Amino acid sequence: MTIQWIPLISLLVVNLALDLWLYRFFRRNKHWPKFKSGAHAVLSMVLLGLMVAVIAIPRKECDDSTFLGVMWAIYIYYSFYVPRYLAAMVWAPTHLKRSGTLTRRVGGIAATVVGIVAFLFMWSGQFFTVYHVNVERVELEFENLPSEFDGYRIAQFSDTHLGTYNGNTRFIKNCVDSINSLNPDMICFTGDLVSRHSGEAQPFKKVLSKLHAPDGVISVLGNHDDGHYKSWPSEQERNTDLQKLIDLQEQMGWKVLVNDHVILHRDTSEMAVVGTKCFMGWPFPKNGYLDTAYVDYNTSKRFVVLLQHAPDEWKLERAYQKRVTMLRLCDKVDLMLSGHTHAMQMMVTLFGHKYSPACFSSDFWGGLYCEGDHKLYTNIGIGMVGIPMRLGTAYPEITLITLKKRGECIVDSKGKRISNK
Repeated sequence: MTIQWIPLISLLVVNLALDLWLYRFFRRNKHWPKFKSGAHAVLSMVLLGLMVAVIAIPRKECDDSTFLGVMWAIYIYYSFYVPRYLAAMVWAPTHLKRSGTLTRRVGGIAATVVGIVAFLFMWSGQFFTVYHVNVERVELEFENLPSEFDGYRIAQFSDTHLGTYNGNTRFIKNCVDSINSLNPDMICFTGDLVSRHSGEAQPFKKVLSKLHAPDGVISVLGNHDDGHYKSWPSEQERNTDLQKLIDLQEQMGWKVLVNDHVILHRDTSEMAVVGTKCFMGWPFPKNGYLDTAYVDYNTSKRFVVLLQHAPDEWKLERAYQKRVTMLRLCDKVDLMLSGHTHAMQMMVTLFGHKYSPACFSSDFWGGLYCEGDHKLYTNIGIGMVGIPMRLGTAYPEITLITLKKRGECIVDSKGKRISNK
């Protein structure tokens, strides 16, 4: 067991206290049949035992089936407890000493409805939301974009976590078909192809090989691709598995950028696509540096697109060249594409605005961010990790980004833009 389990253990203690309180109430309440309080106690003990087992299982050492079982156990646990908490919040105030019989009955009915709706909502996140692919179409304008790249289309996807699908390729095939139907000039994958090891990707090799674009498929590595979420006999074996993952992507026809770059040409104009290794901070190695991936970034006038799995790197200050100068990616690259956050697989959209608890862990958890003429887009991914669900409007995302050169706009008779000067 590691320190990361402390919040979960603390939550278990709180949940146990809630269960004991509810059990005592059911036993004392004359309107509740005794078998209901007994059923509640049995369910509570089963859920508690489930989570104790989850904590006891060493996740880094377990096999893939056990790892998936742990994910499902956590999800089942929360799918029961979240509705209970919401129901208790509605129900408890109506059972104060001065509350009348009618108030208590109405409160009980309201609490039951809230609990059922919350339970169904959570399970819709497994049976519907996770397979409802959303294509976000984003148009970005840049002053320094070469006119030859005006209208250039980039399809971005991220965070597939292929091990979650247990070898079933149907959903990934649908995603591949959706991406190809967009007819992009380039396809970018921004990391976390797998969750723990390269073997997860092997069943999907044929399907992912069908991605195609004139400038190819370009990918970078995520924190999960590095193999830090699995126990290895030695560091050498972890590095060997990482190389297998890179080789597999190359065999699929992808170009993997590991602190490297490629130059795209349109007539006499050029665009640099740079890929850095994932930078996550402790306990992960700090190995994603722009100055080693693209040495010309400070002198070249090329338009630069950076692929970096972790979006918080965009404004993070880091020293380079023996700490002579501080490097901020938002000052040095024109467009950065990231993933990683998943929007915590929970998001709601209200009046055109998106909200997610991921905002407490990242300032750039999803969508478009701007710093002057420099832009970051964070894709919330198509896969799952931790728990097998996506709630609300946290649909699997494919992003189609169209680059436009900022300038005078030409419109047709109906006011629709047809090109830029």
